[in-house]
Amino acid sequence: MDALTISDFLLIAEAVLDIDPERLAHVADLGAADSALAAPFAGWGDADVYPDASIKAAVLCSRLIRNHPLPDGNKRVAYLAMRELLARNGYEWIRPEDAETARMVERLAPSDVSEEAFAAWVAEHVA
Repeated sequence: MDALTISDFLLIAEAVLDIDPERLAHVADLGAADSALAAPFAGWGDADVYPDASIKAAVLCSRLIRNHPLPDGNKRVAYLAMRELLARNGYEWIRPEDAETARMVERLAPSDVSEEAFAAWVAEHVA
């Protein structure tokens, strides 16, 4: 599965925040973003910690939100990054109602929903 790069993250953030890329690179915590981008691809030897595409996408979204690499827009950028990861790897996102999506993504930030529960929700919407 192809991962998103820090450049991909910055392009998504630039579009969401409507901010100049040079300024964005200075205000973003690139270490926190890079850590979140790598998390879905963790493993030991040949064993993936997160073997399923929907779980990888959910972990990416969750970690971008929880690592908070941007001064604003972390949830919006994380959600779009999750969808981009799925699309880039040939998976279709079956979009739930906006209110349901907002509720699930909003609940990730304060850990009101576990990463496992969020991953299960994501899996329900991936084809």
